[in-house]
Amino acid sequence: MGAAVGYIMGSDKREEWFEQANEWADKVKANVKAAVYRGKSEVEDLKEDINDIAEVAKKELAKQ
Repeated sequence: MGAAVGYIMGSDKREEWFEQANEWADKVKANVKAAVYRGKSEVEDLKEDINDIAEVAKKELAKQ
């Protein structure tokens, strides 16, 4: 790893490589945020479904 960093630092293309690395990191960050948002949304949907099922179950048990 140290040799790679040394090579990059000594390279004429280091600015280009750093820019590409930053762009890649930004894409990864955006993808992670999107996945977390989708996951949270699905969890909220499941909670609502569970609450709906619980209400139906309570009503059915109250009939007995």
